[in-house]
Amino acid sequence: MRSFLYMALFFLKGVVRKWKTLILLFAVPLILMGGSAYIAAKAFTDKERLDPFKAAIVDQDETFQTGYVIKQLTDNEELTRVVKPVVTTEANARKLLKENKIAGMAILPENFSQTIMNGENVPLTVIGNENKPLQAYLFRQVMESAADYTSAAQSGINTVYDFMLQADLSNEVRKTEYKKDVLSFSLHALGRNEVFEETEEGSLFLENILSYYGISIFTLLLMVWAYQILLFMRGQITSGIRTRLLLYKMSAWRLSLSEWLAASVFLIPLLAAGVYALKAGHIWDGERLLETGAGTILILLIFTALFGFISSIFTSDRLFQVVSTVFISTGCVLGGHFIPSFYLPAWLEPYSLFSINTYTLDLAYSLFSGGNTDFSPLLFLLCALIALIGMGAILREKRLEARG
Repeated sequence: MRSFLYMALFFLKGVVRKWKTLILLFAVPLILMGGSAYIAAKAFTDKERLDPFKAAIVDQDETFQTGYVIKQLTDNEELTRVVKPVVTTEANARKLLKENKIAGMAILPENFSQTIMNGENVPLTVIGNENKPLQAYLFRQVMESAADYTSAAQSGINTVYDFMLQADLSNEVRKTEYKKDVLSFSLHALGRNEVFEETEEGSLFLENILSYYGISIFTLLLMVWAYQILLFMRGQITSGIRTRLLLYKMSAWRLSLSEWLAASVFLIPLLAAGVYALKAGHIWDGERLLETGAGTILILLIFTALFGFISSIFTSDRLFQVVSTVFISTGCVLGGHFIPSFYLPAWLEPYSLFSINTYTLDLAYSLFSGGNTDFSPLLFLLCALIALIGMGAILREKRLEARG
């Protein structure tokens, strides 16, 4: 035990002596990933996401009903973030379209309201701007949605109107009730009178995309830093030092485990800084401090154990770097750091279950978002990796002895 702690202290002293090199080593991935996070955050702000575009609406019917439909389009806050409707004449709309000032135009024809009363589905005329294909497509989708809710309301309105005809009500009463029905059924079709049950579906990705990527980058940084510190520590033990250690009865598995422990201890301050950054960025609310601290340390231990295991198997630095790079690259893709695993192609998604990153990222998101956490799978994985570190070190030393 004493020799084990001595070697861990030896590694830590070697790291501290070359602190300038380490600052550069750890700063590069931090700058790259931090820059990526900043760009992503800017990309998802309202102003940067999509500039609102103009589209013309021509009302040739000019009735209460068409005016109501247009009012719904022009007063909808969510809609006007994307589309700025301009109510104008057909001639002016065609002029604006020709001058490339609008993305499209929609024409509500004459007798449009009357056709709704008679149960006829008269399509709107929608003309898109070929010079703005994306905006034209979005405008078409908006108008199709408006037509859908109009059709939904139409069935209810026609039913009530038919009952009024059968009851032989006066024309004045029918017109008054008809206007009320247009408002009432349209609101129901829009789901504003709580006729639909609203259910929120929790999703690792959709709940908060910026929080997701903040936690994802933090977890990935721990992985990259674990690789870098173990690569750095490999350079501390030359073949001469290793030979002398073995002569002094320093077993291979103790040497590898002390290397893993030293790497984990060294990275804990960086882990604490990352947790503080998540708190400062309002990604984490600061609750469940002990549970969050234990979970993040567990993630750190797993990553250092993974690269410790790879380091104990390969004597060549080049092979260690190549295999570690493969693990990091596949972990980024399959683990969901850049693209959530449920967005992967169907043939690739099942392979995410074989990536350590999948489980560590799930645990990190549960910790920082206040969800239920289960440490048992990762604790089992950690124990397995520690055992593999020891076995890998013993096998490597036996190969070296056989060669000698």
